[in-house]
Amino acid sequence: MAASQAAIADPASNAVVSPEVSYFTRVLLKAALKNSADLPPAWVAQAQALLANVLMNDYLNWWNDADLDKSTLSDAQNAIDEAMKLNPPDPVRALACHAQGLIERATGKPNPARKTFRQAKELDSGFARAHAQFGNQKAALGRPEEVQDPLDKAMELSPRHPASGYFYWGKGRGYLERQDWGDAIYWLKKSVEVLPTVWYNRCYLATAQHNSPDQGDRAAALKTVEDFINKFDQDTFERIKKLTPDPNYPARKIMLDFVQQLLP
Repeated sequence: MAASQAAIADPASNAVVSPEVSYFTRVLLKAALKNSADLPPAWVAQAQALLANVLMNDYLNWWNDADLDKSTLSDAQNAIDEAMKLNPPDPVRALACHAQGLIERATGKPNPARKTFRQAKELDSGFARAHAQFGNQKAALGRPEEVQDPLDKAMELSPRHPASGYFYWGKGRGYLERQDWGDAIYWLKKSVEVLPTVWYNRCYLATAQHNSPDQGDRAAALKTVEDFINKFDQDTFERIKKLTPDPNYPARKIMLDFVQQLLP
């Protein structure tokens, strides 16, 4: 599938890079679904699958207070279930499976999430984000050596994908898991450049820079933290301070040990 076709086949791609666009998309989808009685079932199924994805992206990124709303996970699951009831075509099923994998990730089920992302990419081989999430999920299973190939496939399918910052983030975090600081810095820098709206790529970039044997990288780590503090708000810092290490992601402890002590 050509790069442009791959991006078109993923209609949620633009919403996942901006909290404002994500919220706007969520409002539109909910309004459309309230008045969907006369719409073709295939349209309704796609709208439900899109809604589930937008909700879960908000939830995992701490956008629009989605993760503070106890109904977000259940709303996303309900949207997936409603989409699947309509027996949608494979690309829509793949979109629903992608959201299901995000729910499983959010609820601490790393291996079911991996299997669900695999199902999504098998249903739609041109769905770049499904390949990326399949690779990204390997980091939670102690298999960092298997992270990169699926992410490379995602970038091959759609090198100018609107969500490419997530692909770069996955590659950078995968290299950080292996303590390959140079490659981690390279990919995390690229992620920050094209995806400045999430907190975690900057925190992991600073961590990779801090652990690098290159003295220039170590000095750059403090600048990355300074830029992060200037861009994000106190609420974000307080939430990061409350995070605890996750045994599924060994690199998270390395990041928290460095970043938490520097936050205001």
